[in-house]
Amino acid sequence: MKRALIGALLTLWASAGATDPQQSDGNRTFNLDEARILARQALYAGRFDLARDVAMVLVRADPEDAYAYGVLAAAHSRLNDPKLARAAARLSYKYSDTRTEKFGAARTAASVAFQQDRPTVSQGWLRLAATHADTDAQEKALAQDYGRVRAANPLRFNINFSVAPSDNVNNGTDNVLEVVNDVPTLGVFRPSSRALDGTVGTMDVQLQYRLAQGQKSRTTATGRLYTRRVDLSDEAQASVPDLRNSDFGSTYVETGIEHLIALGAPGHFVTVGGALGASWSGGERSYDFAKLSLSRSLTVGDASRLTLRGGVEKRFSTATSLRDLDVLTLGATYSHKLDGGDRFSIGLTVQDIQGDFVNAAYQTASVRASYTFGKQLGPVEISTGLTLGHTEYDEYRLVRTVEGGRQDESLYGDVSLFFKDYDFAGFAPTVRLRTGRRTSNVNRFEIDETTISVGIQSKF
Repeated sequence: MKRALIGALLTLWASAGATDPQQSDGNRTFNLDEARILARQALYAGRFDLARDVAMVLVRADPEDAYAYGVLAAAHSRLNDPKLARAAARLSYKYSDTRTEKFGAARTAASVAFQQDRPTVSQGWLRLAATHADTDAQEKALAQDYGRVRAANPLRFNINFSVAPSDNVNNGTDNVLEVVNDVPTLGVFRPSSRALDGTVGTMDVQLQYRLAQGQKSRTTATGRLYTRRVDLSDEAQASVPDLRNSDFGSTYVETGIEHLIALGAPGHFVTVGGALGASWSGGERSYDFAKLSLSRSLTVGDASRLTLRGGVEKRFSTATSLRDLDVLTLGATYSHKLDGGDRFSIGLTVQDIQGDFVNAAYQTASVRASYTFGKQLGPVEISTGLTLGHTEYDEYRLVRTVEGGRQDESLYGDVSLFFKDYDFAGFAPTVRLRTGRRTSNVNRFEIDETTISVGIQSKF
């Protein structure tokens, strides 16, 4: 019966005078495997109606023929029947038996979604295909597909989260007695001001949506949600019975718009932006803000890039206008790719924060150097960083004014490990060790901290 159906269909096609890379004799009977080959050749030749008809006969012969549904998905997509194309793509994946078949089915479904101008759905199918990739060649093909789809997608999203055991979740001091300018004040720090251990969880969601794009410009709507939550250890909770985990949490949200303009040589551009947002601390809304930003990025030689940036921000305290702040930020980053594939970057950021509340006015500067190794060490990609910071308060008050103001110095180092070979759907685990210390002439702000965080990062 199966052979008769296929033979009848192909005989009809041959007698109708259709052309294809592989011609058929009208008296010949085709088996199932030959029919699948012909369906594929019909797709390659642009005979989408023929490919659909052959695939439908294959489905009648075997309602769980994953290959036939894959042909139907491609054919229906080209014949402008998106609903049937999507249904066929799902069935092709459903009835695939092996990892190789499921990889191909998911990739076909991604292609169908992309052809129907549904890039976000296409990215989802490519992520699913990644769960069935077995070879480096398959992963490379997926990365290329994903890059092409992502470039075409007006929506771009980046989600990072981590869980980190920490010996200082509240930025508290390790000191017990208060000392200012090396002189004891006889003050004793409360337990809530001292370092508390526990676990910190963070999630950072960033969205971009391309509103318009020309040959030399692009306008993008942006959004961000950052949240930090703390789970105190039993010992830490016992030391601060009047406080809850939520008292140490924070949330930050913003929405804005950016406009990029290409200037000068290729790779040179200027970006201007503005954003509005709000920040919460301990469950209470702390301040609202509005900010403007400007950056200039340009290539230096064949392997280096220099980025200059500046921004102004106005913070409106929800408690009292005395705590409103004006923030000016300037920065520069230089990055360079070495011959062996390693990357090095160094950046400087300075800020001036001004407000009516004396303890909120200060200047700060930080320098960060990072080095990323181009070659994996076994299954791991390694990057390192070192950050040096200085903060200066011209005037600072405790019970009375601190002579000479307040000065903080900080030094932090970090090592990040990206286990690229242990991925699922294109996401692989990361482990980051960060340790360092901040010293101050007001010792309640002296901090020692070591954190090990575990997170997820995309390979694509």
